[in-house]
Amino acid sequence: MSRSARFRELFKTAPFVCMGAHDAVTAKLAEQAGAPAIYVSGFAACAIVAGQPDFGVLTQTEMFEHIRRICRATTLPVFADADTGYGGVLDCQRTIQLWEEAGASVLHLEDQAMPKKCGHFAGKELIPAAEMQQKLRAMLDARRDPDFFIVARTDAIAVTGIKDAIDRLEAYAQTGVDGLYADAPESIEHLEEISHRLKRYGLPILFNMARSGKSPYLSLKEAHALGFAYSLLPIEPMFAMHKAVKEMMEIFMREGSTNAIADRLTSFADFNDFVGLQDVVARSGKYA
Repeated sequence: MSRSARFRELFKTAPFVCMGAHDAVTAKLAEQAGAPAIYVSGFAACAIVAGQPDFGVLTQTEMFEHIRRICRATTLPVFADADTGYGGVLDCQRTIQLWEEAGASVLHLEDQAMPKKCGHFAGKELIPAAEMQQKLRAMLDARRDPDFFIVARTDAIAVTGIKDAIDRLEAYAQTGVDGLYADAPESIEHLEEISHRLKRYGLPILFNMARSGKSPYLSLKEAHALGFAYSLLPIEPMFAMHKAVKEMMEIFMREGSTNAIADRLTSFADFNDFVGLQDVVARSGKYA
């Protein structure tokens, strides 16, 4: 079974989480921890690849290469942010073709105007709903793997309000997409309204569990009880990495000795086991 087909199978045992992975190491860690799927965030990609905030700084091909490296490191289905599709309808078609080539199984396309911003930043602008429908239809027509999962995302809640956000998702549902996603709902009431209005379309609705934004903090079970089939944990692994490495470096610079940080480090042997050294040695020896 392909990774894309396996992703669709996950809805039979919902709820489930797509664990954030910002590089090959975190993708391997997610799989080792038992995550059923991986999420590659545009916010995280901007930080990891460019060291910059999520203001649409990465090009289509930079994001493609980032996704491809992560897909190579895991056997899990990969859900990869596609931002605005990086342009017009033809750019959207190239985006889905590149994401498929990279090894991804899922993407979400958002209705922001370019240059886009993180969904939890101020100052976002939207394209007309009709233009977004055109982009979604173009992506659907360009999809080569029928199991590849396309999610329509709206960022309208913070711009034009919850009613327009749901109206937009209802319009997007009519294009034939596989899932729906309203980013940055601001209350339980928003979540209830999204679920109530959209359930008649029979499409899985996505919840973002990010603790850094505007949305309520809910568990997988709590979000599922409100009608959300699955969730993202998009950037928490990157934030955990940032905190741990920052503290380790500060301690070392203060103490000037690796003895002061020894209890914060994975052992050399354990890390080599994690990245598969023994397997590589065995395969290399076969041809020596």
